Amino acid sequence: MRKKVTLLLVTFLSVVNTYVKAQNRMISGTVLDGQGNPVTASVIVKKISTIGTTTSATGAFSLSVPETADSLIVSAVGYIRRIVAITNSPMLIRLQGDAALNLSEVVVVGYGTQRKGDLTAPVATVDMSQAVKRTVAAPMEALQGTVTGVQVVSTGAPGAPPTVRIRGVGSFNNESPLYVVDGMFMNDISFLNPNDIADMSVLKDASGAAIYGVRAANGVVIVTTKKGSLNMKPRITYNGYVGIQSPNNVLKMADGAQYAAYAIAKGEQSIVNASITRFGGQADNPAMNTDWYDELLRSGAMITNHNVDIQGGSEKITYTFGANYLDQDGIMDAKNYVRRYNIRMQTEAKVFDWLKVGMTAHLNNFKNFSPNNTAFRQAYFASPLYPAYDESQELATPVKFGTSQSLGINSGFWFNNPVATAYYNYNESKGFQILPNVYAEAQFWGRKLTLRSQISQRYQSSHGIQYTPVYYIDNNQRSDRSYLRSAQGRNTDYILDNLLTYRDNAGAHHWTILLGHSIREERWRETWVSANDVPEDSEFWYVGQGAQGIGSATGYGEGGFRNAGVSYFTRGTYDYDNKYLLTATFRADGSSKYQTKWGYFPSVGLGWVISRENFMKNLALFDNLKIRGSWGRLGNDAIQPNAGYAIVNSGNANSGIFGSIGSTNGVREPGYTVNRFFTRVRWEVVEEWDGGLDFTVLNNRLNGTIDYYHRETRDLAFSRPLPFMWDQVYGNWGRVANSGWEVGLNWKDKIGQLGYSIGVNATTLKNRVVDLGGLANIMNGFPEWTAEFPARIEEGKPINYYYGYEVAGVYQNQAEINADPIASKYNQANPGSPIQPGYLRFKDQNNNGELDQEDRVNLGNYLPKLTYGLQLALNYKQFDLSAVLQGVSGNKIHNLNRAMRRKYGQMNADAAFIEGLWTGEGTTNSYPSAQGSVAPWNLQASSFFVESGAYLRVQNIQIGYSFNIHRSIPIRIYATADRPFIFTNYNGFTPEVSGMGYDANVYPVSSTYSLGLHVTF
Repeated sequence: MRKKVTLLLVTFLSVVNTYVKAQNRMISGTVLDGQGNPVTASVIVKKISTIGTTTSATGAFSLSVPETADSLIVSAVGYIRRIVAITNSPMLIRLQGDAALNLSEVVVVGYGTQRKGDLTAPVATVDMSQAVKRTVAAPMEALQGTVTGVQVVSTGAPGAPPTVRIRGVGSFNNESPLYVVDGMFMNDISFLNPNDIADMSVLKDASGAAIYGVRAANGVVIVTTKKGSLNMKPRITYNGYVGIQSPNNVLKMADGAQYAAYAIAKGEQSIVNASITRFGGQADNPAMNTDWYDELLRSGAMITNHNVDIQGGSEKITYTFGANYLDQDGIMDAKNYVRRYNIRMQTEAKVFDWLKVGMTAHLNNFKNFSPNNTAFRQAYFASPLYPAYDESQELATPVKFGTSQSLGINSGFWFNNPVATAYYNYNESKGFQILPNVYAEAQFWGRKLTLRSQISQRYQSSHGIQYTPVYYIDNNQRSDRSYLRSAQGRNTDYILDNLLTYRDNAGAHHWTILLGHSIREERWRETWVSANDVPEDSEFWYVGQGAQGIGSATGYGEGGFRNAGVSYFTRGTYDYDNKYLLTATFRADGSSKYQTKWGYFPSVGLGWVISRENFMKNLALFDNLKIRGSWGRLGNDAIQPNAGYAIVNSGNANSGIFGSIGSTNGVREPGYTVNRFFTRVRWEVVEEWDGGLDFTVLNNRLNGTIDYYHRETRDLAFSRPLPFMWDQVYGNWGRVANSGWEVGLNWKDKIGQLGYSIGVNATTLKNRVVDLGGLANIMNGFPEWTAEFPARIEEGKPINYYYGYEVAGVYQNQAEINADPIASKYNQANPGSPIQPGYLRFKDQNNNGELDQEDRVNLGNYLPKLTYGLQLALNYKQFDLSAVLQGVSGNKIHNLNRAMRRKYGQMNADAAFIEGLWTGEGTTNSYPSAQGSVAPWNLQASSFFVESGAYLRVQNIQIGYSFNIHRSIPIRIYATADRPFIFTNYNGFTPEVSGMGYDANVYPVSSTYSLGLHVTF
């Protein structure tokens, strides 16, 4: 009986299924624009909004529709919505672009949105659907070379965030922008999965960013994550790739023969003899020839990235769920990697017609193993005449690493075996963070009035472990006792925002008013403890496992802070007939950090859409033309609240007034004082002017923006000397200005079946210190064991410019030396180490016949005067090809690897340095002789160590092929090459050097080659 019932049920279901199929039919087609380019569009059956789909990358779609369906609704951003009749498949649907619709595109701005056409500030919007084509782990790397005014400096270390600068540098304290992720303030977003981001808006000028007050001095990046849509069938998207990473632009070092000849020329014959005795060979061809970078680097380091995204919605509820896994190994041939898990959840419910509530949550779990970058610098200095591993090293334990001491080199840390340095490094950090956001939004008065309340939170917990085992290589490179350092950190932040927005119009008049109130708190706390004699087994890596239990702790500490603030802000926008535009904002920020509790930050922007004027009607060239201008004031609170307080214990004898008094036998004598100095440190203030032009011409095929900006940081905070003392106190003393031009152009067209687009952008920058509060200058940088600081801050010059002597050539013979007043005077004063032929000649700037501090000049600085990018895209039928190039010029790099050779003569150097050495009269006028390369005269801070940082990098090349299976599942497969080529004259791994442009311990940038798959169900 049961079998009969089952058979009857199966038969019934089969009949029903056949009947249902008979009521539906499959349709398919392609959606193109006016030039024949594919369009990503929404295709919905008219009157049945629950049946629909989205076109693929080639514009193709397929859909099962009821037999009774007779028309489709086809829509896309920037195109006129169409209702088309269903015809025989395949259908061809063309959408007409409209400049007015492009201007109606909604752009995310601070605490709200605006029509693109109503903007009076230079807001850059980033199309993340294109940006994620680049296989990057950090979202901001996708902007490199694509957004005007934004400089992104990449790093090769896995998990390390890039350096991001918006319109230059205006502070000694912080140069990073503020990131706002679904309402939460962040200092870094490298933990985010780029595939989770719907769009990013970059607020570059003060008028756009002033709504964020004291946090916005360096610009603002607003990140909005993906959300579902109402009446949307569940859509599952997978996007992932697997790739290999290889070192790029590997610096060629002097080989064994070159080093041997160099050592002999310097008088270091004993090093070469020791290598020949121990490892064989001859002086001109030693048997040992270690390529330390080859030993330290690896090709084929894997990177894997998998993303799954689920979106959908009913008539009342939308939802999104995303998951991401990133596994990236570093190119250093040692333990270094990042493992990251991301989960994102979002839902929104329409409770009533006037009320909706929602929540978003980001969960991030990470595990990073950071490399010891010192190994890269040691590899530059290491002699190639000894091996990385040496089985004859009987005392070496537990690994038989080679040692420079086998050559008689015994000069300390920088001569350590770099491979061993990388191997005996354990630096792991792991943790998790949660970013929940809950909101409610109510609309009243015919939807003119909107009240939104949201609370955004961040909780992060991290644990870091550093461990050094017991090991022995030589007397310098050893660890006689194991060492463990354990650190726990915790961040708890929250922001409560209440926003009231009123939108209305009267005829051609349109206005919006925003009133806002915000409360925020940030807490951070860290505790750490260290111990010796902890077992090597990681199961016992606890301080209490030391030889003496908890008593073995060698150090401990605790730190933290709590900052709180309250803000009131408003923004008003007005336009008349979409022609005359006005935007004004004001924010009052209260902070617990400083003695001055409140700061006030206004801004105003004006715009004129000239193309809407009657006198422009007959000019067919412009589809849209708008000029705009803005002014605003911002703040920077990245200054520690106690920075302006100093305690100085000082005998008055230091003043030179009270004579020699102080203390005797620990007893203070009369006149000895404990001086307390206090300044009212407050936030730095940025004031900026911007003028711009937006245009679209030639039937919407060419669009562009041109901006001029001038921003000035006032109340610049830094330390200055106290009167009559060596000590310093912190305060707001100076001013720095940044100004320049930004130009962005984009062309999109089609030739036959070939669609193409070209985008170019360029940004200029002039950086200048305006005021130092009465100080003549501030010396800065790395002196590298000499009294010469190679960087200087001075009024009228760029911030932290390199300061040294200008090389005017090389002394070719003794006659030139005798005829030069500078060399003659120096040789008279230094008969034991005179200037010789092959030594550098320095320019006498003041023509006084001697080399002095007045001859040191501005040698350039690390900020590029020009940043540029180029984007290319082609599509032909189902194929697509894209490329991104980016570069900089006008900046300098201080090559500290070369400069540090002043300390020890046994160091190696790059091949270009060795091959360029002066070997006799007329051989070169750029490099010193071998003997001169380690002479004190030639190792003074000079232009010899300052090189051009200009480069052009092919950032990304990708080719893809799109197709459908079963007519309804779009698939795209692609191959990507990231950073495959670079063109530069810099003598280093990469000219992308963060910080102040000092190339030391820089992790090389790698090239990545990957295969990927994108599929939507």
